Amino acid sequence: MRLPSLTMQLGKMLVGLAAVTVVGCGGDLGPKLTAAPAHASQFGYLDVTFSGDVASLGDIQSVTLGGVYTYNLRATPTALTVTIQGAPVPGPAELIVTGSRGRAVRHGAFSYDPPTTGAPRTWAAFGASVTQGTESMGIDEHTQTFGVTAQIARAAGVFLPLPIFDPEFATPLHATDFDSDCVQKPDTGIDFQKLTARITDPTTGLFNLKLARLSWQTTPQNFAVGGSKLVQTLRGGTGTVAVLEHVIDEPTADPGDVVGMLDISQIQRLEQLDADVVFCTDLFANDVDAAVGESDDLHLEEVTDLAVIKPLVAEMMGRLGKLHGQYFIANLLSLTFVPNVVDLRAKRLLAGTDTAASFDAKVAALDQIIDDYNAALVDAIAPYPNLHLLDFHARVEQVRASGIMVGGELLTVQKFGGFLSFDNLHPSDSGYASLANFFLESLNATLSTQIPMVDVDAVLAQDEADPARLRAAGFTCVPPQP
Repeated sequence: MRLPSLTMQLGKMLVGLAAVTVVGCGGDLGPKLTAAPAHASQFGYLDVTFSGDVASLGDIQSVTLGGVYTYNLRATPTALTVTIQGAPVPGPAELIVTGSRGRAVRHGAFSYDPPTTGAPRTWAAFGASVTQGTESMGIDEHTQTFGVTAQIARAAGVFLPLPIFDPEFATPLHATDFDSDCVQKPDTGIDFQKLTARITDPTTGLFNLKLARLSWQTTPQNFAVGGSKLVQTLRGGTGTVAVLEHVIDEPTADPGDVVGMLDISQIQRLEQLDADVVFCTDLFANDVDAAVGESDDLHLEEVTDLAVIKPLVAEMMGRLGKLHGQYFIANLLSLTFVPNVVDLRAKRLLAGTDTAASFDAKVAALDQIIDDYNAALVDAIAPYPNLHLLDFHARVEQVRASGIMVGGELLTVQKFGGFLSFDNLHPSDSGYASLANFFLESLNATLSTQIPMVDVDAVLAQDEADPARLRAAGFTCVPPQP
């Protein structure tokens, strides 16, 4: 321990160049800071305020807690509020605040609570846009922290860092983007010029993918990449999927490499991490969803051929089956449930381009393809006791048939029915909470953990897609309560 008086004398010699620093026992440095709250679960993703002589540090440049960067830094002369991202180990977390005039280092100001649920230590996720946390045809801090991955990890109280996106990168739709009859307003939704501009460095005119993240220094353990087909999850993304994969896993990529395939795929990252618990909600979704997303008809020709799927899924499960962790993998739900299929049927029958029988035959053919995909997954998982299949297909069919009652509101998969977000494809906050509980039930049964269920009522109470909220706002197309 160095004497504070000596440090004070040295500080006086440097006045005007740096802030006065005080070193205490245990390696503490700089102004004393107290935290509110003073502890949180290892999941993080909440605001913490550190009070003290923040002004003496100058302009705040970075804050780490437990070795993990925080974001959303908001400073006043006497307080500093940040959003924390959890930590890989519980206990006292070293706080390091770096400013333009000095640093503060504190070891006892904040601590992370260990999981009280018996949950294993290292967690990860992989897959595509549902696992990533996409809602309303966009992704940002809110959708990611209320997505299925975050809601599972929050309930378990475990560290599962997310690649939090800048809100201007891929802004989701909001209720205000729709007229009262639920027709989307012009010039709303994903703007690819705006998206490109957000990742372009204004000083160089070149791509800088760090600009797409709120905390680009964070190494995520949710490896999911929206748009990924099975082969891209296994081998690495290409084209636009590669750009998004770079944002998530390699934001420091050279501007000329942003559309190139990464050297390491999602599956290779899982092999390197070798986590204790891993889950995936949407392994096959992008191999099928192009068939149901167009405005003119169903397009079964867009589906990846089963002969391509089978060896890929067999290889993937074989590689995951060699790892020590427990893997929870959802099968593919019937994508013919999405509202666009209902609209297509009505549109084509009205135009005379399909009969009820001919359109329904296409729906049946697509459902059979999905059944074949799911059978291939069952076969691929069967030899490996650490791989566990979750029947998402059956779960979503239950919701499709009768909805789910949440907080006195019946959530359905109809347009503006509450289970889906405003893109009528990805779940809402509440839909994700329901799916998270489906995973948590399996996790608890398999791992003998006692992870509490997500409070779906509480999630719905703040969900922008809550049908009751939309009715109160004057939207006339919201399905009535039964």
